[in-house]
Amino acid sequence: MNPVPAPQSVPARLAQIALYGVAAAAGVGLLTLIVSAVLNGGLTRAAAADALGWGALILGFLSGAVVYSQSGQSRIESTMRARLGEGYRAPGLPWPQILAPLVGAGVLSAIVFALN
Repeated sequence: MNPVPAPQSVPARLAQIALYGVAAAAGVGLLTLIVSAVLNGGLTRAAAADALGWGALILGFLSGAVVYSQSGQSRIESTMRARLGEGYRAPGLPWPQILAPLVGAGVLSAIVFALN
């Protein structure tokens, strides 16, 4: 029997989203730095800033892809239910999945700003 998890407080949930965002920044930043070092035969400060900028861009696109996917899914669901004559209220956006990559993009952008 699985116990029901206790609901999280708002500060705890925001801290969890921030932690996931920093983890995403670390993962994507490390990956882009490795790719840049392999492609350029080394890693300079300018190349690192450029690679981390690309990482921030990737995380920003990931966040946008989540929003685009959710809106398309809601549109399809509402169309299908309308054909059946049912009313449908689309669920809200999945904010934790949207904000975590944006936090990661912000962290990488801050590092790029510090490197330049």
